Amino acid sequence: MVYFTIAGGEIVPEIEMSSSETILDLKEKIRKELEVEVDRQNLWYNNRMLRDHELIADHGFRGNVRLMLNVTPLSPDYKLHVMVKHPGSDGFVRVRETDKVRHLRGKVERCWGVPPRRFTLSRLNVEMKDNFPLSAYYINEASEVELKIIIEPR
Repeated sequence: MVYFTIAGGEIVPEIEMSSSETILDLKEKIRKELEVEVDRQNLWYNNRMLRDHELIADHGFRGNVRLMLNVTPLSPDYKLHVMVKHPGSDGFVRVRETDKVRHLRGKVERCWGVPPRRFTLSRLNVEMKDNFPLSAYYINEASEVELKIIIEPR
């Protein structure tokens, strides 16, 4: 077994693969984990792009291996519908993948009426930071972002 750490964004999954599987099989597991379409994924190892048809065994990978994931960007004008989840009040917000997290926070403030200092946003259990683009968290069409209200003691 080979354990791949998939770097490239703020969410860094680890994926277990057999050496008899292909790079395309690995991309499919990344799709399930990060919700990034296979055709938008480019995997790199030591400055070399890995090809879909190649076997993991072809590269001699053993143990823990760190790969770099580059995602082909969407058109700058393309707006995504992101599901903001909060118990009892889920809703969709339209954003671009190049928008900063702070832009999404502003939309959440307008839609839910909660000041930005009173909530956090997270994607796949990773808290999102205001100065990063949404693409750093692999935001895609219908991606889910969790809204957590911060309760301050009186």
